[in-house]
Amino acid sequence: MAKKEDIKKMEENWESLKKEDKNREQEEFRDLKQKERDRDKSKSKKQPNKEDSTKTGKANAREEREFMDQTQKEKTANKDKL
Repeated sequence: MAKKEDIKKMEENWESLKKEDKNREQEEFRDLKQKERDRDKSKSKKQPNKEDSTKTGKANAREEREFMDQTQKEKTANKDKL
Protein backbone atom coordinates (compact mmCIF):
# COMPACT_ATOMS: atom_id res chain seq x y z
CA MET A 1 0.00 0.00 0.00
CA ALA A 2 2.82 2.40 0.80
CA LYS A 3 4.36 1.83 -2.61
CA LYS A 4 1.19 2.94 -4.38
CA GLU A 5 1.13 6.15 -2.36
CA ASP A 6 4.81 6.76 -3.09
CA ILE A 7 4.23 6.20 -6.79
CA LYS A 8 1.26 8.59 -6.71
CA LYS A 9 3.36 11.29 -4.99
CA MET A 10 6.17 10.81 -7.49
CA GLU A 11 3.74 11.16 -10.41
CA GLU A 12 2.27 14.33 -8.92
CA ASN A 13 5.76 15.68 -8.33
CA TRP A 14 6.70 14.86 -11.93
CA GLU A 15 3.64 16.66 -13.28
CA SER A 16 4.42 19.68 -11.12
CA LEU A 17 7.99 19.78 -12.42
CA LYS A 18 6.77 19.56 -16.02
CA LYS A 19 4.38 22.48 -15.45
CA GLU A 20 7.12 24.58 -13.86
CA ASP A 21 9.44 23.84 -16.78
CA LYS A 22 6.77 24.79 -19.30
CA ASN A 23 6.04 28.04 -17.44
CA ARG A 24 9.74 28.88 -17.26
CA GLU A 25 10.14 28.32 -21.01
CA GLN A 26 7.17 30.58 -21.73
CA GLU A 27 8.58 33.32 -19.50
CA GLU A 28 11.99 33.08 -21.17
CA PHE A 29 10.34 33.29 -24.59
CA ARG A 30 8.34 36.39 -23.55
CA ASP A 31 11.47 38.00 -22.12
CA LEU A 32 13.38 37.30 -25.33
CA LYS A 33 10.61 38.82 -27.46
CA GLN A 34 10.48 41.88 -25.19
CA LYS A 35 14.24 42.36 -25.50
CA GLU A 36 13.95 42.17 -29.29
CA ARG A 37 11.18 44.80 -29.29
CA ASP A 38 13.21 47.05 -27.00
CA ARG A 39 16.28 46.66 -29.22
CA ASP A 40 14.25 47.50 -32.33
CA LYS A 41 12.82 50.58 -30.64
CA SER A 42 16.26 51.81 -29.64
CA LYS A 43 17.56 51.27 -33.19
CA SER A 44 14.71 53.27 -34.66
CA LYS A 45 15.41 56.11 -32.22
CA LYS A 46 19.09 56.21 -33.19
CA GLN A 47 18.36 56.53 -36.91
CA PRO A 48 16.52 59.81 -37.47
CA ASN A 49 14.61 60.08 -40.70
CA LYS A 50 14.31 63.09 -42.99
CA GLU A 51 11.08 64.24 -41.36
CA ASP A 52 12.87 64.58 -38.02
CA SER A 53 15.24 67.22 -39.40
CA THR A 54 12.34 69.49 -40.32
CA LYS A 55 10.71 69.01 -36.93
CA THR A 56 13.86 69.73 -34.95
CA GLY A 57 14.99 72.60 -37.15
CA LYS A 58 18.28 70.95 -38.06
CA ALA A 59 19.17 71.06 -41.72
CA ASN A 60 21.11 68.38 -43.49
CA ALA A 61 24.16 69.26 -45.60
CA ARG A 62 22.23 69.41 -48.88
CA GLU A 63 19.60 71.73 -47.47
CA GLU A 64 22.31 73.95 -46.04
CA ARG A 65 24.16 74.15 -49.39
CA GLU A 66 20.95 75.03 -51.20
CA PHE A 67 20.24 77.79 -48.70
CA MET A 68 23.77 79.19 -49.03
CA ASP A 69 23.54 79.09 -52.84
CA GLN A 70 20.24 80.95 -52.72
CA THR A 71 21.62 83.65 -50.42
CA GLN A 72 24.68 84.05 -52.65
CA LYS A 73 22.43 84.50 -55.69
CA GLU A 74 20.42 87.12 -53.84
CA LYS A 75 23.57 89.01 -52.85
CA THR A 76 24.82 88.95 -56.44
CA ALA A 77 21.45 90.15 -57.72
CA ASN A 78 21.47 93.03 -55.21
CA LYS A 79 24.99 94.09 -56.28
CA ASP A 80 23.95 94.12 -59.94
CA LYS A 81 21.03 96.42 -59.15
CA LEU A 82 23.31 98.95 -57.45
